[in-house]
Amino acid sequence: MTHITLTEEQARIVEQAREVIQVRDGQGNVLGCIEPHDFTLEEIEEAKRSLASAEPRYTTSQVLEHLRSLGQQ
Repeated sequence: MTHITLTEEQARIVEQAREVIQVRDGQGNVLGCIEPHDFTLEEIEEAKRSLASAEPRYTTSQVLEHLRSLGQQ
């Protein structure tokens, strides 16, 4: 995965954002967008319940491999 490390100022802007942030190059061309997400208390509680459960977990790679295998049948 490619990544970009933000400066402290850029990271602060992203952390405090409450709406979509456009990422632009030096000429003003839009390169992409960052959409912040504030999790609700219900979403956090559901995530905690899920982590505490004994249900199996699958990685993205495992799910994609399973979906590919279904397409080959």
